[in-house]
Amino acid sequence: MFSLLETKTEVAKAQRKLEATFRRDFPRRDVKNIGYPGGTTFDANVFNDGRYWFWSTDHDDSTVPNPRRLNWFGLFDEDRGLQISVEINTAYEGRNDLVAGYFARDNDTGKIYLLHSGRVGGGTKGVSKSALLAWSNRPLIEVVDTSGGIREGVLVMPVEGSGASGSAKRYINTIARFKQAVRDGEIDSPEFQRKQRELEDFYAEARGRRKGRRSSKIDYVSRHGEVVDALHEWRISSPMPKRARLVKNVLIDMGVAVGRGLVEVFEVKTTATRPDVYSAIGQLMVHGMVDDCRRVIVLPHDEAVADDLSGALQRLGIELLRFSLDEEKATIIDVP
Repeated sequence: MFSLLETKTEVAKAQRKLEATFRRDFPRRDVKNIGYPGGTTFDANVFNDGRYWFWSTDHDDSTVPNPRRLNWFGLFDEDRGLQISVEINTAYEGRNDLVAGYFARDNDTGKIYLLHSGRVGGGTKGVSKSALLAWSNRPLIEVVDTSGGIREGVLVMPVEGSGASGSAKRYINTIARFKQAVRDGEIDSPEFQRKQRELEDFYAEARGRRKGRRSSKIDYVSRHGEVVDALHEWRISSPMPKRARLVKNVLIDMGVAVGRGLVEVFEVKTTATRPDVYSAIGQLMVHGMVDDCRRVIVLPHDEAVADDLSGALQRLGIELLRFSLDEEKATIIDVP
């Protein structure tokens, strides 16, 4: 479970750690104009690594209806002014759903994360939260506030630790590629519109949300998508069935389809705990409907599976793959 940070002291501490991470990992400083629909911020001193940039400042004068800390991110350009890919601004205290960013604690590990509502702008028709989630297959995480209310968001990055900014870079890149896809008309197809409707229905029913839990130097929670990408590369390195294609959507991490039917389905979990294995079994059995469908669970290499769960996987014909993570990449490991 994730808990919302609401006190001014906790939020300020999380913000300081976030900025310290980018000072460490984005060593360059450049003065740039930052453009956005409706205006320009001139002479901003941005942190960057030559490819991605980050800029932060207070926005709390008396004319502001929602005082907040600005956290702006984008793709760096050496020769021109910068454009914002995504704003993940945070309220100074309390819960404020009008501000898209917020900090939350994973109660199992104590780690603090920056989350984003998924609400994106940019002035282009079709740029929306549901379109982004359908296009990127990013899951929403449930965060509980002090009143017991739930706020959903995309887990962007841990505020500190090894590889923290790498998670932010992947999110910036996802947003930038999504906005380009909108401009290119990719989301106008009937197939994408159907996928977007399915996602909206899925989250409206408030079911099936993943919650990663792990305590380690390597942050497994925020790197779920990286494991899925490695799984994709692993699968295409082997022969595929005739006329098969790889697919993924909000219901499955990855599958192999022939026509409209799934002949293989894969589910990645960031722990081998009972809740995650139970969840994976259910997802694999529900979505791998045909009798000869190949069903595969993908778990961390350094976590044991309980004997009874291992036996259940064997009885159900569910294959086990393992993955490893280091600071640079995810790797899929065949289990003998």
